[in-house]
Amino acid sequence: MTGKNNVNQAGGKSKNTKKIIIIAAACVMLFLAGLASGLLAPSVKEKIDNISGNKFNVKEYIDVGDYKSLNVSIAVTQDDIDLEIDDLREQYKIYEQLDGTVADGDTVYADIVGYVNGRRADDTCSTDYVIIGSGEWLEGFEDALKGVKTGTTAEFTIPVPMGTYGNNEIDGQNVNFKVKVEYICGDSIVPEYTDDFVQSVSEYNTTDEYNEYLRQKLAKENEADRGEFAWTDFMEICNVIKYPKDMMEEARKTVLQGYYDMAVVYGCNEDEVFLMFGYDSEEDFRKTDLEELAQDTVKENLAAQALADLEGISYTEEEYNSVVEEEYFPEENSSKEEYEKKNRQALKDAALMKAVKKWLAENISFDTGTE
Repeated sequence: MTGKNNVNQAGGKSKNTKKIIIIAAACVMLFLAGLASGLLAPSVKEKIDNISGNKFNVKEYIDVGDYKSLNVSIAVTQDDIDLEIDDLREQYKIYEQLDGTVADGDTVYADIVGYVNGRRADDTCSTDYVIIGSGEWLEGFEDALKGVKTGTTAEFTIPVPMGTYGNNEIDGQNVNFKVKVEYICGDSIVPEYTDDFVQSVSEYNTTDEYNEYLRQKLAKENEADRGEFAWTDFMEICNVIKYPKDMMEEARKTVLQGYYDMAVVYGCNEDEVFLMFGYDSEEDFRKTDLEELAQDTVKENLAAQALADLEGISYTEEEYNSVVEEEYFPEENSSKEEYEKKNRQALKDAALMKAVKKWLAENISFDTGTE
């Protein structure tokens, strides 16, 4: 990895619409486990608190609908398979190789080698696509390639911020890069989905065989994600009656904290992270989407608590500790104990949410698309 968001432009992965929603929700939950109040953790015998630490009748705020009548589809469709095929073709696309001088906005394919104190640093080395002006690489890296002719090598030194590579021999050091610009990318060329293509990228001989492989793979994935699929459908039938003011205020803070945390993950400042997600500024985000995202967060918390109350769903101490292990990152926190103390309520929320999804996976009707 040479940049804070080093992405191979020829790659990427697509899923069907519902799975995109599921993955996005999972990502949001990861980042939301950050700001909630530091309430004392419940003992094993203590009754689980309301998911937000607030004492009120959750039924006054949300109607969960007729969830017992849900019939959740986890069937694999042809559209799902086609998306996988399109993704595979995109992974193997190539570009028209152009000669010339690198300019702002160009995508170039480059051979990158970095040295620290005269010694090759393998973590900095790669052959990769670089979009000039994207801001995806180390500050100054893309600018250093402007004006370079294809087939020639640019040499320059970049200071590497701490935490960029997770390697103490590189982070905080000046890295001398030697970057050979192989070519400037022209039009993309996506391979046709044929038997020959399948044979070149897999162990299968025909498109029919590969289609069947995809069908079975997706069926296994969908089966493993039963709880997530059920949660998505459950949320669609839930109706918020009113949003508790204190929960909304906390949710606004939590959503914002999620973006601040992403800035740490991506190695950029808070202003830059909002630009990365298509906003002009944090203020633009606050005006356009913050309220809706906060409402979504509150709705999920209310729905989880309401279903837990109705069905007597709880989590064990072991399950809570498992969530702590999943969410704790040593490089971003002083100690696990301090992290847990700071985020106790959010961790309890996540543990209950996990228990609710498990209950849905085991108790709701599912349509697999097979007889």
